[in-house]
Amino acid sequence: METTLAVGNTSTRDAEARRWRLRIQRHYKVARAQALELVREAVEERARRQTERATQHEIAAGSQVWLYLDRVKPGYARKLAHMWHGPFRVAELVSAFAVRLETAGTPYQLYPVVHISKLKPVREFPSRPATQLTMPAEDRFDFDEELLPEDSWETTRELEDDVFEVEKILNVREGRATRYGRTRREFEVTWKGYPDTTWVDELDLNCDGLLYDFLREGTGRHRFEVMQSHENAEAVGPGGG
Repeated sequence: METTLAVGNTSTRDAEARRWRLRIQRHYKVARAQALELVREAVEERARRQTERATQHEIAAGSQVWLYLDRVKPGYARKLAHMWHGPFRVAELVSAFAVRLETAGTPYQLYPVVHISKLKPVREFPSRPATQLTMPAEDRFDFDEELLPEDSWETTRELEDDVFEVEKILNVREGRATRYGRTRREFEVTWKGYPDTTWVDELDLNCDGLLYDFLREGTGRHRFEVMQSHENAEAVGPGGG
C-alpha cells in the first residue's frame, strides 16, 4: 500500500487561492450589478421615447385620419394592396394611446376603438392658393398646346391601325394558377381579316362583349349537359341496362 506525503506547507497555498477566488467573485458581482443598472436605464429610456412618440401626435377629436389594416383579400399581392383605408373621423379620444372612430355609414365592419400606432392624420393644405381665374377661356394661353408639333397625333393614328380586332372566340383552356391565386386562362380567337387562329391570354383581350357572351354560352351549355345527364340517369333507373 502506497502512501502520499505532502511536500511543503499546503495551507498557505490554499489560503492564497481562496483570496484570489473571493476577489474575482467580488469583481464579478460589481460588474454584473453595473451591467444590470445600464440595461435598466436603457429600457426606461427606450420606453420613455416610445411613450413620447405615441402621445405627441396631431390627432384630436374631429380630425380625419387614415387607418392601417394589414388584412388583404385572397388573390391580391400584399405589396400591391392598399393598407391605409379611410379617411375616418375621430369621434373621441379614449385615452392617450387609443381613439374611437366614426364607422357608421362606411363599408368597413371593424371595432371602432383603435390604437394610435395604426393611425396617421390626413394631410391638409390650407396654405394652397385658392385664387380663381377671372379671365375668359378663349383669352387663356395654353403653353402645352403651343409646344406640341403639328403632326403630334400621327403617331397615335399609326398605333391605332396596329390594333387587331377579335372576330370570334372559339375555345378556352386553363393553365396553372399564378402566384397571386388567379387561374391563367387562354382563349382561341379569330381575327378580322386573318384566317389563322391564335391562343391569347385573357388579360390581353380587348373584346369584353364577345368574352362575356362566350362565357355565358359555356355556362348555359354546361348546365344543360348536367340536366341531360340527370334525366338519362332517372330514365334508366336502378338495375337498368
